[in-house]
Amino acid sequence: MKNRPMHAGGRSVGLLALVVLVSGVAGSVISYFVSGVFPAGPVRDFFFKSVGVGIPTVTVSLGFATVTFGLSLAVTVFAVLLVVLAAYLWFKF
Repeated sequence: MKNRPMHAGGRSVGLLALVVLVSGVAGSVISYFVSGVFPAGPVRDFFFKSVGVGIPTVTVSLGFATVTFGLSLAVTVFAVLLVVLAAYLWFKF
């Protein structure tokens, strides 16, 4: 059995992860700038209010070095829509 690289839709999974990451960042940046156009209200809150998702920081002291691990994401509906669109286009074409 040969070792074959993982593929998704004929392309590498690493490239798919990069596309999802870039589209998420682009969605966050676009939502930040577009949110200034909308007046305050429920529509603006729904599309542009971010929800914090993540893992709290964990600090490990090794005596000679200290390492801190953690992850936090600010997710908006607009960013999720852009990621879903990018994934759809990835598998469609």
